[in-house]
Amino acid sequence: MLFIAERRPALLASAILSLSLVGCATGPKTYDRSSLTAAQEQVIASKPTVVQQDYRNLYEEGRRNKVLNLMEIGLKAYRAGHLDEARAALDRARVSIESIYADDDAARKARSVWYEEAEKDFKGEPYERSMVYLYLGLIFLEQGDYGNARASFISGLLQDAFAEEEQNSADFAALIYLAGWAALRMDSNKLAEEHFQELMAFRPDAPIPADDHNALLIVETGQSPRKLGDGVGHYQLVYRRGKDFPDVGAQWQAGETWETLYPMEDIYFQASTRGGRAIDRIVEGQVQYKTTTRDIGTNLSSVSQNSLLAGASASAGGVLGAGFAAISLVSVAAQGMSAAANVRADIRYWEALPDTLHIIPLRAEPGQQVTVRFLDKNGQPIPGLTDTTEFRFDGRGQGLALATSRRP
Repeated sequence: MLFIAERRPALLASAILSLSLVGCATGPKTYDRSSLTAAQEQVIASKPTVVQQDYRNLYEEGRRNKVLNLMEIGLKAYRAGHLDEARAALDRARVSIESIYADDDAARKARSVWYEEAEKDFKGEPYERSMVYLYLGLIFLEQGDYGNARASFISGLLQDAFAEEEQNSADFAALIYLAGWAALRMDSNKLAEEHFQELMAFRPDAPIPADDHNALLIVETGQSPRKLGDGVGHYQLVYRRGKDFPDVGAQWQAGETWETLYPMEDIYFQASTRGGRAIDRIVEGQVQYKTTTRDIGTNLSSVSQNSLLAGASASAGGVLGAGFAAISLVSVAAQGMSAAANVRADIRYWEALPDTLHIIPLRAEPGQQVTVRFLDKNGQPIPGLTDTTEFRFDGRGQGLALATSRRP
């Protein structure tokens, strides 16, 4: 009998530990890469080469990754100059986002149901949703639709401020700046002044457009922020800066000289903060803040990645000691089971995004080409890494050019 009594707690602990390990074994979602229909293959073949694989992913991965794949399609198509393709994809992503992340009672009710799903559809984190509206707004600017451009930038600011069920101050400087630029194009000088005054709280040294500026040069550098699973069971979401990219700054060629572009937005900062407060991790939809905050208003002006950037006492003995030891093991196992019961962190992310957006207003002519070179953390040009782009004008005397270090 004594032997049985000593064995019982150990057996119980062993069983629970085994269950906890089984619970932790749940892996990431896999997809059935089955053959597509002839109609789907025909659609893919009709698309620009740069997005054909992403359209294949869209069909094969279905609803769960629909928004993510539309984001990828939209940005890649925009960089390649396929404005209609880009606008259509990003607008489809926007519609899905707004079905969940509008600021109204109906959307809040939808979110309460959506978050209970074991495997949710991808809708993106606040910074990703904001970037959908940013790129949509740029397309509207290029098409001369200044009102919708400004509305899109404002909607992006709403997504920046709105995270799950918490309201935070919007500090997405690039969106504020672009809203001001769109207001100027609309001849709404009062609105523009309000936007640029708001911008000064975040970027006091930002280049405000002059009266003779008729174009924007926007440059992307670096790799997208990453999402990682952390903690027991990987159910905590954490952010990390993109890996293995040398370019942190950019210069454009103005005649015989090179002028540095202003680093308007650190996308990683937007990913890893809420209302300017640094995120430690996200657990079950709740943000946990770090004890320190970060002021990037002046840090971004540096072309530097670094600146941007207990058990029972042994004297108990016998059955009692074994019992206490088993209880301790059961407690640990139960904690492991609790963590395993949580849905793993959703670490899908918009990989095509840059790390930083640089913006400069200037005077340009339709069809004018501009060469951009990219800088390392020491402010030195990176050999062989340049991009030449063209100012596209909207027919109303306003132009925009996008250069990127991520050109395929």
